[in-house]
Amino acid sequence: MAAMCWTLAVIAWQCALLAAGDIAAEIAEATEGGTASLPCNLAAGHPLDRVNVVLWYRGNSDSPFYRYDLREGRPQHWAEPSLGDRYFLRLADGEKATLTVAPIRLTDEDVYQCHVQFSRSPNSITHVNLTVIVPPQGIQVSDDHGPIKNGITSAYAEGASLTLTCSASSGKPLPRVSWWRDGEQISDETQYFAERKKSQNVLKINKLLRTHLLAVFSCEVSNSQLQPPLVVRVAVDMYLRPLESRLQGDNQPLSAGRRTDITCKCKGSRPPAVITWWKDGMSLEGGSVAVSADGNTTTSTLTFTPTASDHGLLLTCRASNHRIPLSELRDTWMLRVLYPPKVTLTLGHGLDANDIKEGADVYFECHLVANPWVLRVWWLRDGQRLLSNATSGVIVSNQTLVLQGVSRTSSGRYCCEASNTEGSSKSASFHLKVKYEPVCGDMSGRKVLGAAKDEPLTVECKVEAEPAAQLFRWSFNSTPGISKELTEFTAEPGGSQLTYTPKVAADYGTLQCWGRNELGSQRMPCTYHIVPAGKPDPPNMCAFANITHHSTVFVCKKGFDGGMRQKFALLVTAADALIANLSASAPEFLISNLEPAQDYIATIYSINAKGWSKASNPLSVRTLPAPGLKERRYTGPVGEDKSSGGGGPWLYIVLAAGATLIVAGAIGAIIIAVRRFKVDSPVHDRRQRSPKREEIPLNPGASTFTTDTSLNDDKNPDLIPPSNVFWIVPLRTQ
Repeated sequence: MAAMCWTLAVIAWQCALLAAGDIAAEIAEATEGGTASLPCNLAAGHPLDRVNVVLWYRGNSDSPFYRYDLREGRPQHWAEPSLGDRYFLRLADGEKATLTVAPIRLTDEDVYQCHVQFSRSPNSITHVNLTVIVPPQGIQVSDDHGPIKNGITSAYAEGASLTLTCSASSGKPLPRVSWWRDGEQISDETQYFAERKKSQNVLKINKLLRTHLLAVFSCEVSNSQLQPPLVVRVAVDMYLRPLESRLQGDNQPLSAGRRTDITCKCKGSRPPAVITWWKDGMSLEGGSVAVSADGNTTTSTLTFTPTASDHGLLLTCRASNHRIPLSELRDTWMLRVLYPPKVTLTLGHGLDANDIKEGADVYFECHLVANPWVLRVWWLRDGQRLLSNATSGVIVSNQTLVLQGVSRTSSGRYCCEASNTEGSSKSASFHLKVKYEPVCGDMSGRKVLGAAKDEPLTVECKVEAEPAAQLFRWSFNSTPGISKELTEFTAEPGGSQLTYTPKVAADYGTLQCWGRNELGSQRMPCTYHIVPAGKPDPPNMCAFANITHHSTVFVCKKGFDGGMRQKFALLVTAADALIANLSASAPEFLISNLEPAQDYIATIYSINAKGWSKASNPLSVRTLPAPGLKERRYTGPVGEDKSSGGGGPWLYIVLAAGATLIVAGAIGAIIIAVRRFKVDSPVHDRRQRSPKREEIPLNPGASTFTTDTSLNDDKNPDLIPPSNVFWIVPLRTQ
């Protein structure tokens, strides 16, 4: 009862104080979790007055929750135990005090009163309205495709529209949302949704320009000035259409078949443009692509090898951004291609290539296509250029060739050749075949063949004709005016082969062969005189050529071969010593490893299966002096000591004398055998044949000449071949 009375007394006293004191109102804000500062006015009404007690009340509470007492001389702080140590009063100066609350909680939001009791002055009261601010809990920015990640929008095509939405959730009070760009506010139209505890701002860009590429837009969210706003920055990603596509250069003329590089550049596309190449509406493969460091320029280089058919066609470079419809740009060149002439040869109108006979007139036409135009036209037969010769019936008139009264010699492969600044070209060859009756393939039509008795002889009859002869006829006669037909032979187009074996003397005579084609039979037959085989005649008209200090060339003409295949042997001597013996299929020899300024004698023989010919007339030659000092050349046997005397000079003299006797004996035996067993041929064919080497000449210091066994006649027991072994005596320079 007493306590109640005391409480009533205090209330009455407070009311009296309120009635008698000053009242002030303050507003305080604090962020949840931060520090709240509640101001209190300590100014006294009397200059000499002082503060005794400061009491803090909350809401309608009658009991102070904090007391600051200065009456004992020393300040004493008291707070309700449930408040902990979050409250503390600080005196800034003699007129102001601040009650700090930290950390502030949302439940601390209320109206607070600060009661100040002075010693003399009336009490003062300060009302403080404390508001606790709760910052927003999250910010989300989205575009037309959904939430934005990594601070950049989805890519938008140039000219498209863009909508950016910035949303803030929670917060007390609901925050204000605004959009900024480059430090300037561009939208502050905040939409509040209290029931969802959300606020947002929608930014609409109706048409994106190139200047919007990677432009940064900032969304700022704030519900108090006590802390800086929350900021989210978003960059705009864009696809840009190409601004320019150009072929580089001046469209210079190109040369057919010559590779060239053509470059196309595209600027302004993002991502880099896709460049394609087209020729006359057809896509071309290839083209290397390079992109500049800033990605703004794309370069495509086409390695192009033009052809003559490309002249006048359109070459196009197309650049486009596949992300932007209808963004393609083009640049086009008309190709100017220089090329060598295209040459086509045709037979004159009305002529049948398969029915041209001797005596007919033939003409050709040369058709040309060229850029630039041709400078000159040539006509060729079998690769040789033709000139106008009216006497021979050849008339060349630029693009026309006329052959008057053609003969078999007019046959051949004809073509025309034209040239311009790009080069020369030939037409495909036209094979002109002038039809004519068969003629003997051998120009003379007569040939002498040697054959031994009972020895089969193969006779080949080659005839020339157009078309080739298909039918053949053979005859034999040994008595003038008497002949017999032969039927045992083989035939093929262009030739026939007869195997003939003489058995008795009457079988030696003349074989004749005729060919026949669609134009008729051969008028002059091919004639083969069959004679008994004999030894050959020696070569004639021998001479030395290309004489040097260590070598020379020995050349002769063939003599009659005795009707059989022959070979040749060469003997070279010096001072009665045999230096070299060589063999070959033609009378042509290279004699090497000779001594300078030395006299040599060469003798040559012909050899066939019947034996050796007589020796040719010996021919002498002297080698040239060696340039500079004469070198000593060692030609002794391998392994002999050059410094030692060996057997001395007498050994070599004896060897040389022995070799000379052996050679003389061999030559004598040859002469006796030739005179004893000589078979005279009734007909000698003196026609010369073109030489043909079949063997490499033997080393004159290493081996001897041996007659080819294929030339031996095993069926003639009366023929004794001469000795053909020669010993080589090495020479030694003293």
